[in-house]
Amino acid sequence: MNAFNIADILGGEMRKYGKLCSPLQIGGVVLKNRMLSAPTSLAELGPDEHYSPANIAYYRLKAMGGCSLVTVGDVIVDLNTGRSHPQQVGINQESSIPYLIEVADVIHKGGAKASIELDHGGALCSPEFLEGRQPIGPSSYIDSYGVSVRAMTKDEIEKIAEDFGKAALAAKKCGFDMVMIHAGHGWLIHQFLSPVTNHRTDEWGGSIENRMRFMLLVVEKVRASVGKNFPIEIRISGAERFEGGYSIDTGIEIAKALDGKVDLIHVSAGSQQNPYSAVLMHPGIFQSEGENSKLAKKIKANVNTPVCSVGAFSDPDFMESFLEEDGADCIAMGRALIADPFFPKKITGGKEREILPCIRCGECHSSMIEKHVMRCSVNPFVGREEEAINRFIYKQIQQVKRGICIVGGGPAGLWAAIGLAELGYRVDLYEEKDILGGALNHSDFEKFKYGIRRYRDFLLDRVKKIPVKLHMGEKVDLYKINELHPDVLIWAAGGTANTLDLPGINEAILATDYKKIEDLAKELHTFIIVGGGLVGTEMGLDLARKGCKVFILEMGTSIVRDAGWMHKINILHQVEVQENMFIYKNACCKEIKDNGVIYSVDGEDKFLSCDHVILATGFHADIDLHIDLYNSCDEVYIIGDAKNPGNIMTSISDAQNAIEQIDLGI
Repeated sequence: MNAFNIADILGGEMRKYGKLCSPLQIGGVVLKNRMLSAPTSLAELGPDEHYSPANIAYYRLKAMGGCSLVTVGDVIVDLNTGRSHPQQVGINQESSIPYLIEVADVIHKGGAKASIELDHGGALCSPEFLEGRQPIGPSSYIDSYGVSVRAMTKDEIEKIAEDFGKAALAAKKCGFDMVMIHAGHGWLIHQFLSPVTNHRTDEWGGSIENRMRFMLLVVEKVRASVGKNFPIEIRISGAERFEGGYSIDTGIEIAKALDGKVDLIHVSAGSQQNPYSAVLMHPGIFQSEGENSKLAKKIKANVNTPVCSVGAFSDPDFMESFLEEDGADCIAMGRALIADPFFPKKITGGKEREILPCIRCGECHSSMIEKHVMRCSVNPFVGREEEAINRFIYKQIQQVKRGICIVGGGPAGLWAAIGLAELGYRVDLYEEKDILGGALNHSDFEKFKYGIRRYRDFLLDRVKKIPVKLHMGEKVDLYKINELHPDVLIWAAGGTANTLDLPGINEAILATDYKKIEDLAKELHTFIIVGGGLVGTEMGLDLARKGCKVFILEMGTSIVRDAGWMHKINILHQVEVQENMFIYKNACCKEIKDNGVIYSVDGEDKFLSCDHVILATGFHADIDLHIDLYNSCDEVYIIGDAKNPGNIMTSISDAQNAIEQIDLGI
């Protein structure tokens, strides 16, 4: 590994993020900095099951954003046996090669090195994506969906190892600078490594030495194909992080076996074989910054090969400290670069306060799985990368700029104000309270919402640095709108809390009264929360973690139905292990008393005592007000929860749509 002294290059003046910004040699390739773009799956391919222009733009934008290495994700070495979902390209398909050449080319044009993740789904494949063929794996079993997996023969093991070698050579010929072998996350190579999925009694199973045999054979075949100077990265799970799975001790043994045989050991965690382990693979709001970094640090202490860490990195100060402490040699980011592809350029350019932070909400994963599109709560250009590139390169601004009146200083109003002011519009932002942030401010009281706090602070910092005239503590009604007579009105004043027509309802505290609830929590009181959606459940979890006893009454059959699938798995696990939190389903609240709640289950009335009742029954838009607003001004946009109660992603999307309609005259 070649060392560079940045202080010498800069004439003795060290950058704030000197370690992150310093070059790193990986085999025969020098990376310009230590911020890498981790491989991610795509939401949808083109109609011919190859990369679409949108897919190619997705990778180009990451390269333009300043990371040193962009890794194309989820490329299968043998489509006939290894495809686990329909968004995967097979590098063994001749028709895929021109598209892979183009991807490598646009990454290079963007200023980054190009790598490609080579994978095989093994037992996690479905006959649906194998043209009816039976999935194969280390051992035979029936999976949770009733699919029969067949144990691989020795010939098949050797053949697929050869496929990895052929795939690596094909990638090299396509113009990629490196390859990544995927040996983690529960896919085929990992299935051989794991005692949970490998029950073989021959030379390919049993001891850890035998379980590593297939992985080492794959590495051997890849090295033979690409030569000694072509860098090989391998992604492993440092620990499986679920009961019965292997621990970091085994992860260290795996890394030691790879030491000197590959050029970069990429340490992740978890397995698709276990739902909560899959969450820890992509850590959410309940996990810490750099959740799996400790695994990389332990592995780095035991090998000489450079180590990359991945998983919930979004705080540049934490990242710099982690590298300075020799936790790893470089850091790969997935969701952080989805939220802001220009994260690395903002670091190297000393503009770290302008980074649009990932809030780890899981919407990118959920939208891919549930809707076959990728979307992001904080970045409305995700899924529109071609447009984002064109705006970045060919940005055009109207000559005549009108005055904009924005009512509401929550996420939708702030995003609209920032975007329009940056385009040159005269923006007046009115906020009824004496503080900006709206619903984002609840993150001050729920510790695990660190990402949302960072995002809120990002918006506040931006709005203070641009020419937006702020009117704090000033309520705007229809009379005020008539007085102001703005060219354009954007109404982002939020939704109206739902209430219940129940005896004693005035005794309940609205879930939006965060400060009051926080003060009461200090007394370790008992709370009943009426409503088991995301707001009620997250608030209940926070109160329980602070030592309060919490009951949630949910009239439906399940809680957090409004959560995306990844976040839902995460929060349900947190609730399950929280001892002082209790969920009552199919429970209909009938009356609120000063010492508890009368509720019914299956027609039977029951009483539950508590100190305080919190109402978390959602919000609604004021449709009557919409009519008055549209009549108040020639050009009106109603956005965010005022339009239709949703989440951060829907609020930002509404705001961005309004910006574009105003600026483009559409």
